[in-house]
Amino acid sequence: MLSAVALAAAIDAPTRTPRLAHTVVAGEVYDLDAHRVLYARNAGVLMVPASTTKLLTEGTSLALLGPNFRWTTPVYYDGSIDKQGVLHGFLTLVASGDPNLSQRIQPDGTLAFENEDHAYDGSEDTKAVPGDPLAVMRDLAAQVAKAGIKVIRGHVYVDTWLFHDQGREDGTGTTISSITVDDNVVDVTVTPGAHPGDPVIIKVSPQTPYVGFVNEATTGARKSEATIDMSADNKNSSGYHVVTIRGSQPMGPSVLYAYRVTDPKRFAEAAFTVALEDAGIAFQPPDYLRDLVSFRPSWPAEGDPGELQRSYGTLVAKHVSPPLSEDVYITLKVSDNLHAALMPYMWAVYLAKAKTDYLKTGFALEVGLLNNAGLGLDQASQSDGYGGAYFTPDFMVRYLAWARAQSWYRFLLRGLPIMGVDGTLVDIQRSSPARGKVFAKTGTDGGDNDLSGGSTIEKGLAGYVTTRGGRHVAFAFYIGAMNGPKDEDTGHVAGEILGGMAAATYESL
Repeated sequence: MLSAVALAAAIDAPTRTPRLAHTVVAGEVYDLDAHRVLYARNAGVLMVPASTTKLLTEGTSLALLGPNFRWTTPVYYDGSIDKQGVLHGFLTLVASGDPNLSQRIQPDGTLAFENEDHAYDGSEDTKAVPGDPLAVMRDLAAQVAKAGIKVIRGHVYVDTWLFHDQGREDGTGTTISSITVDDNVVDVTVTPGAHPGDPVIIKVSPQTPYVGFVNEATTGARKSEATIDMSADNKNSSGYHVVTIRGSQPMGPSVLYAYRVTDPKRFAEAAFTVALEDAGIAFQPPDYLRDLVSFRPSWPAEGDPGELQRSYGTLVAKHVSPPLSEDVYITLKVSDNLHAALMPYMWAVYLAKAKTDYLKTGFALEVGLLNNAGLGLDQASQSDGYGGAYFTPDFMVRYLAWARAQSWYRFLLRGLPIMGVDGTLVDIQRSSPARGKVFAKTGTDGGDNDLSGGSTIEKGLAGYVTTRGGRHVAFAFYIGAMNGPKDEDTGHVAGEILGGMAAATYESL
């Protein structure tokens, strides 16, 4: 094995570049077998971990809820069904917080992902998982039809009793809600025409009454800048949206853009209604003239799941999710901000039965877990589940060492992107001897630099590697603010530097 000095020189080699002359680089490598630090550089400095925060969020979820935790999303009817199959009353889908009411669910119960998730839109690499985004809604609708309901003389509701919408998460801008259909995103695929100036072709998935699109976008010259704009979003009195797509898409491949749903409840109601109609269930106006609101079921107070059966009427359908371990898998692989953002709310409502102060309550549970693990919090700060945090490399590595000793560790490890192979590490160190050997979570933060026209990036990489010499180590590497020029993917450049540090760890030990 290399001496400590030689090891540090090898790991630091990728950072010896003028690009990092004004940047703090921090990291630590910990021997999981010998229980000692092998490498440390600014290891006690608080750094921006970005999405490496998800290591704590998903580990906490596995520890508190358990790998086999499942969400159950029920549908109830309130009223009566006559001999002709007419429901005189209401059909209510009760949100459970399930983040996977989508096409991710595969026939074997696993969840599928694409390396560049559809919430991270605007790239040629962005893809949605193949299939019908309304698959779960269609299954619920089929159960309703099988129960003998042929006509609904009333209304369909989605009740978000679990917790009210919590606004947008800062990373991809999706809305944090107790109801999540297709990640609260509508995929808009834009295909350029054959010549500059031609109209583009758009394809929308899923198609529901919640949002319609007017296409005014055109085809730009090859290699021109894409300027697709969906900000012209008008909502009518019924709460439905009409979006005018403007701008241009350069000649070349199709690109997927994400329309981010602002009212997940109404979106889910529209999606469920479409699924019910496609299942052969018709809708008729109610046969009373009184205010319809007075006929809604006596729903329980927000956050009181114990009153469901009594308050909502008769159970007519339900969807049981794949286990939490599957959601951990796809959340870590693609760095899904919305799924990670939801987790502290799940701890709060399912374990503490919280009705308010969800984040405060959820993080109190995480604090108890970390304290019991002997992980002092003076080197940690966290304000959300997906990236709003500061950690020192030393804290992160000690957390990873603790996690490895837990019964749920294999589920955390399974979800980590594999360097050069899949997830957010698919294009990092692809030709390195360490390709396929490093299992780690990426993290990227930062934004535009209007002074240079480029960007300023903060980057992290933390996880596990079994080295060439057979040693088991945990590591955490972070790059502070790093400037990049215009037309450069500075996040990728920083990722390659951190990947090089991980590769050096693999090759040197």
